[in-house]
Amino acid sequence: MKILSAQQMRSVDGETLKDQGVNSLDLMERAATGVFEEVKRLHPKVECETFYIFCGKGNNGGDGLVLARLLSQEQAVVEVYLIDVEEYSADNLANQKRLSNQVIQKINPEEQVVIPSSAIVLDCLFGYGLNTVLTAEWNGIISSINGCGARIYSVDMPSGLLADKNTPPEALVVRADLVFTFQAPKLALLLPENQWYVKDFKVLDINLSRLAIDETETNLFYVDQLLVAAFYRKRRKFDHKGTFGHTLIIGGSKGKMGAVQLALRAALRAGCGLATAYVPASGNTILQTAVPEAMILTDPETDFISQIPNITSYQSIGIGIGMGTTQYTIDALKVFISTKSNTPLVLDADALNILARDPDLWAFVPAESILTPHPKELSRILGPWKDDFEKMEMVKAFALKHQFYMLVKGANSMMVMPDGTLYFNSTGNVGMATGGSGDILTGIITALLGQGYSSKQALIMGVYIHGRAADIAVEKIGVYSLLPSDTINYLSSALIALEQEYDGLVH
Repeated sequence: MKILSAQQMRSVDGETLKDQGVNSLDLMERAATGVFEEVKRLHPKVECETFYIFCGKGNNGGDGLVLARLLSQEQAVVEVYLIDVEEYSADNLANQKRLSNQVIQKINPEEQVVIPSSAIVLDCLFGYGLNTVLTAEWNGIISSINGCGARIYSVDMPSGLLADKNTPPEALVVRADLVFTFQAPKLALLLPENQWYVKDFKVLDINLSRLAIDETETNLFYVDQLLVAAFYRKRRKFDHKGTFGHTLIIGGSKGKMGAVQLALRAALRAGCGLATAYVPASGNTILQTAVPEAMILTDPETDFISQIPNITSYQSIGIGIGMGTTQYTIDALKVFISTKSNTPLVLDADALNILARDPDLWAFVPAESILTPHPKELSRILGPWKDDFEKMEMVKAFALKHQFYMLVKGANSMMVMPDGTLYFNSTGNVGMATGGSGDILTGIITALLGQGYSSKQALIMGVYIHGRAADIAVEKIGVYSLLPSDTINYLSSALIALEQEYDGLVH
């Protein structure tokens, strides 16, 4: 699914009117009806609810006016607060006339509104078209909404949040419990720095011109199951273990053998034909017992890695998890990297930390390698950034320079390709915020790389099925109790769902 800018959305809206032979008023009705259906789904007894609808002067406000009419027809209690200005958009004005004058109360932005906590707030002040932060005069109405304690739904965007550029932390922005955004995600909805304004969002398909969307060029994409299914490889009758690659996981140190165990189990569940771990000698019994399906090679040292084995017989290598940063390990990794192998690596955890200390070594890391840092590891690699937009540009520049595939972990994890294309993941949940989740992901991605998926495909598919498995798991386990091993147990369910999507595409 494409992520479109505000300018691109305006263009698609315009093309839709021409392609479908509808007018903008009809399109507004369609969009608002989509939100209305979602609100009814969330609140089946809508006639028992009270809605406070805040409308701006433009088409986002027009959406709110349509919602007010539709909810009133369902016998809900509706109070509309419309910003008092001299001029409104034509469609906004038309929908004002469709409502009873008694329903609409005109207010100024600085006014306070008392909203009962039992009400439902619909924020329709500003949509994706807002291009400057709100001035202090809006403090009255925004603070009234944010401080009311009611459920808050924003239409298209939380009012005050800029769609395509950084919104300063001190800016006035509605804090939405849920955002109903139209047709495509907006970039700002996906960024960690906006988590206070976007607890969750849902993309509503309002049937905008498919041709216009297909012809719109973008380097931003939202990963869904359909996208991943497009390059899924279904297994054939005469395939064998050699077909699916030999995966090598290098890592572990005293007290951290569990990281390698998790990565091995995940790699096997993700379909690798053979899996081997290279660990300190003390890890042999642990891993042979915990993961009998895997093979184990051991370092001469008992508690840390002092050298890296020959990798020529392996189709994919994941390195760094639980590895530690003793001087012997640092020296071993430096020697290994300096050999300039052409085999792409999956680099995580301490491998990244060691390389970040000696940036000259990045030049020796094979092109098309996959880096999977968490935020602190990323800052060690790149240095500090001011905001998420600057971070994106820094990661893009680093990926381009070295021809790496970069993962920036978090909610809606961002995947950066060497050509500057960005993919944001749609799966996963807060239950994954626990030690070991990253080790699993390293195992999954390394296994997919060994099966012949490209670095791009392995990264996108790995992140997606990792999150999808966790989403399936929390349906039974919950976010508080989710363990990384639970996610491994549901990888099969995630892959079955992906294969079913693939079968649907083929047939």
